[in-house]
Parts: sequence; structure tokens; C-alpha cells
Amino acid sequence: MKNFSGFAPSGVREVQMRIRAIRRRFKEPEKERERSFVDVLDAAGSKKSPQVARNFGRTRETPETAGINTLKEAGLEGLIRRKARVYGVDEDLVRAVVRMESGGNAKAVSTAGAMGLMQLMPGTAEMLGVDDPFDPVQNVDGGVRYLKMMLDRYDGDETLALAAYHSGPGRVDRYGGVPPYPKVTHYVKTVKALLRRAREE
Repeated sequence: MKNFSGFAPSGVREVQMRIRAIRRRFKEPEKERERSFVDVLDAAGSKKSPQVARNFGRTRETPETAGINTLKEAGLEGLIRRKARVYGVDEDLVRAVVRMESGGNAKAVSTAGAMGLMQLMPGTAEMLGVDDPFDPVQNVDGGVRYLKMMLDRYDGDETLALAAYHSGPGRVDRYGGVPPYPKVTHYVKTVKALLRRAREE
């Protein structure tokens, strides 16, 4: 995915974000780490960074829409289903992206510096208001919102949305379609194959 930060080298930003994430894990009690989905969103929205960035594409969840309140209760499948429903994205598509991006490993880090279940780049995570990319709730929430943004940008075209999710919308716009790079074309083909298989089951 494209790094939107532009303010610091990606390696430095990745290290900074990982240090903050590690510090939070050691400082926060276990009870705090198992906050409800609503609490996570409220906490993200209440901090003093720019409000537009903090709430970029975010739909506020209420106790009525939250259903299961903790990741421990919901599991990854429950988390994917809920976030897909909240943001109006096909859950099979989200599941295929998670599988391709990280294989379901919440601690995954790519050689390019993308992090977590949906492999958010540091700049993209910051834009989406994701404080801890290794937190499954925040990561999937941000990743699904970003995927929704790409789907809306390309009028629901899953092929273009996936290409933009992987390599950034700038490249998709520049080439007028899927950028002609082996990594991008392989990514799009593989995710779409996973998606077809899921929809045929």
C-alpha cells in the first residue's frame, strides 16, 4: 500500500510507531487492552490530532450496532464480519485481503514496513487514525475503511480497488487501470481467486 506520510523516511516512521505500540502494551493493564469496540473508537476520536484524519471514513458504532464487544469474544472472523457490515464492504472481500496480506498474523510486518492483519503502511495508518497497527481491532477497522474508500473511488470495481489498496490510487490513476507490475498483478489475481472460491462455497 502507498505511504501517504511524506514527512519522514518510512523506516523511521515504522520504528516510531512500533516503539509506541510496544510502550502501550507494557503500560496498559490487561483490562485496558480488552476495551470494547466502542471505547476504541471513542478513544481514537477524542485525541488531539486533526479530527479529519482521526475520523477519516469512520462510521461511529453504538452499543446497539456493536454486538460482541471484545476481540476475545468475537475472534478474527467475528471482527471481520462486523467491520465489513459497519462499512458496507463484502466480508468475503475483507477476508481475502486479510488472508493475502498477512495470513491472519496480527504481528506481520512486510519488508516495505506494512503492519498488522491488513498490512497498513505507517502513513496510511496515521491518516486513518490507527494508533496501534498491531492491534487487530484498530487494524481491521482502518483497513476496511481504506478498502471502502478505494471501492467508492472506483465505483465498486473490485479489481481497481484491490490494485489501489496494494499500490496506491495514484498509480492506478496514472496507468488508467492495474499498474503493470508483476507484484501488483499477482496480488490482484490471487485475492480475486480467493474471493471467487469463497463465493462459490
